[in-house]
Formats: sequence, structure tokens, C-alpha cells
Amino acid sequence: MAFNPAAQYDVSDPYGTSPGQRLASALAGTSFQRRGVETAATRNRLDLEKEYTESVPRVDAGFARRGLITSGLRNRGRADLAARLARMRAEQGSGLSSELLGLALQDLAAQAQFSGGRFESALGGAASQAELASKIREALA
Repeated sequence: MAFNPAAQYDVSDPYGTSPGQRLASALAGTSFQRRGVETAATRNRLDLEKEYTESVPRVDAGFARRGLITSGLRNRGRADLAARLARMRAEQGSGLSSELLGLALQDLAAQAQFSGGRFESALGGAASQAELASKIREALA
């Protein structure tokens, strides 16, 4: 068998990188994206905490101006503020979880593609060996 570059050329990989290199590149890319997502989530969480700590004195001052500082309405206002904070935290947490899930699925897809390619090459090698063995048997017979 002679070398045939046209038969071995892979259009999806014009640079000829190995499957292991493609897997490492894909996993490095999703790892970088994961760090970016986690950094953005931390920044958003800190911004939310800062907004909450700045809002509590404003709520208290608003009720004090109206003379309602000792009323149950002030407590209700603070409870509403805390509920809003908890709801926004939950929304951020679910958004972070869904983004991390998407990245994990990308990792799994890259690993599946790598494993599938390895299985296919091993299977193809076994098929060609079986074909070669049958030709040898025919030649010996």
C-alpha cells in the first residue's frame, strides 16, 4: 500500500493535529470558559451584596423620615428587601449552574468524540487485520 494523502486528509482538521491534541485543546477551552463564568458569578454576587448593604440604611432612613421607625412596616420593608436579595441570589445560582452544566456537556462531547475516534480506529485496525489474515490464508491454501 502506498501513501495516499488524499485518502488520509481530514477536512475537519486541516492542520493534522492528533485526536489527543484536539481533546486537550477542547478541554482547555472549556476550562478557560468555566473560570470566566465563575469569576463573573462571583463579581455579580459581590455587587448584589454591596447593593443590599447600601439599601438597608436607605430603607431605615425612609421609614424614619415618615416617623415609622418603630412600626411593623419598617420590618416588612426590610423583609421585602431581604426576600428580593434571596430571589436574585437564587436566580444567579441557577444561571451559574446552567452555564456550568453546558460547559460540562461540552467536555463530555469532546471526550466522547475522542473515545469514538479511538474506538473507530481500533475497530478499523482489527477489520483490516482480519482482511489481511484472510488474504494470507488464501495465499497459503
